[in-house]
Amino acid sequence: MNDYLSVYLAYMNEGHPLNHHRDGFAALGSFRWPVGSRLALEFSAGPYFSMDTTHVDGQPRNDKRWGVRASAAVRYYLVPKRFFLKVQYNHVQMIGGFNSDAVLFGIGSDFGGDPGPAFSDGKTQIGVWAGTSQTNRPQVPIERGYMVEVKRPLGNAWAYSASFVYEGNNGVAGRRGVAAQFWYVAPIKSKWTLSAGVGPYLSRDRNDGSGRTRLNALLSAQVAYQVTNDWAASLRFNRVATGNDKDQDMFMVGVARNF
Repeated sequence: MNDYLSVYLAYMNEGHPLNHHRDGFAALGSFRWPVGSRLALEFSAGPYFSMDTTHVDGQPRNDKRWGVRASAAVRYYLVPKRFFLKVQYNHVQMIGGFNSDAVLFGIGSDFGGDPGPAFSDGKTQIGVWAGTSQTNRPQVPIERGYMVEVKRPLGNAWAYSASFVYEGNNGVAGRRGVAAQFWYVAPIKSKWTLSAGVGPYLSRDRNDGSGRTRLNALLSAQVAYQVTNDWAASLRFNRVATGNDKDQDMFMVGVARNF
């Protein structure tokens, strides 16, 4: 937003305390205060949606809850306004669940520049994806997943997409269906982009005895490299968020062509 205020989305994995495997997504507002040319203080807070794989009465459960994540951090810039080291304290306050605290160390980079077109020349993009697909339950085998997607730019930094998703079938979850997503696309360097998408996912599970079509959510994070004006290669993480205990993670590689 400016040199002091920003908003961003964050994925967080809280580790594996006894009988808990909790991770989730947070939408954060952040205030950054420069202290000289190489040091900056940062304070962030915002809502946090978590998904906790646990056991209740001996049965696996994917427990979903809302909470708040607050952070305080110090950045030290190795290169002013570019690469930095970071130490950060996180506090998670959950509604009806356990709270957590963590101290993290990391490295990062600021990326400047004005937003460019979401795709080369603002064209329609068609992509195909393949990778691993795993249900968030203990001792469930990893399957292969696939995806076909059509994406259109919406201004310089936004896009929307429609896709067919096949999650594989591991005996617990065997979903396939169609999804629509809204995307934010951020250039990070010449030919490189980071993007995040979210939207509804209408699917049918072969392992669901009711045979019902269910509405889930599909959350995605992607890094892409524009190989030529027409071709791009990408890495993507998909999280299928369900209303039951069958959330799915998909790590995928893909190629896309602009038309």
